[in-house]
Amino acid sequence: MADHLTEEEQIESIKRWWKENGTGIVTGIVLALAGYFGWQWWQGKERSDAEAASNLYQGFVEAVSANEGKPDNKQLTTANSLARDLKEDYAKRIYASQAALQLAALAAEKNDLETAAKELQWAVDNTGEDAIKYVAKRRLAAVKAARGESKAALALLEGDVPQAFAALYAETRGDILVQQGDKDAARAAYQEARAQLLPEQASNGRLLELKLESLGEAEPSAEVEEPSAEVEQSSAEVEQPSAQEASSNQKDAQ
Repeated sequence: MADHLTEEEQIESIKRWWKENGTGIVTGIVLALAGYFGWQWWQGKERSDAEAASNLYQGFVEAVSANEGKPDNKQLTTANSLARDLKEDYAKRIYASQAALQLAALAAEKNDLETAAKELQWAVDNTGEDAIKYVAKRRLAAVKAARGESKAALALLEGDVPQAFAALYAETRGDILVQQGDKDAARAAYQEARAQLLPEQASNGRLLELKLESLGEAEPSAEVEEPSAEVEQSSAEVEQPSAQEASSNQKDAQ
């Protein structure tokens, strides 16, 4: 009888414990399963999105690369359509910003600076890649300068940039200042660019030298100081013999 009561007490104890804690346990299990399956779903979606964006970008590259990089109107229409899909559906992925950079380059080749500026601005505003943002800002500055918007162009080049872009930004600033006719400021910008060149950018050094030569780079001038009165007096004493020496020299001559 005692054993039976003990078992009943144990059952009642388990029931009470489950009543107090069962809901929390079930909730925890449900949340854990939801988190696991949610993570699995998110990873699957990421893979699916990455693959879809990659396929769109591959089609875009094929279109803009047609005819040895000279796509016709039909191919450009295809490229623009694919780029639009990339921007709308995968704006933060690198494929979308890369497509914008390439469309800007094609537009600039045709002197369609308005379209080039539009594509570059989109890349600046939407890319999630810092390197692409710095590339797009520098190119946008050059395009704006070509459109006569020098002030806005220089503003894009202000502020600190990573060392890898420092020389390029300074050189572009120099190019814009040359357009403005400010040769002194342009010279200073080119000199800054030359000083900021990284070893792997050494090939750009010659072009910078040519730009500086075209501005007549100011060479450090060596100032010639006029001799002081003491030096002049000392020189005169060396050059002109004393009366005693002159008399001695005259006797020797005789």
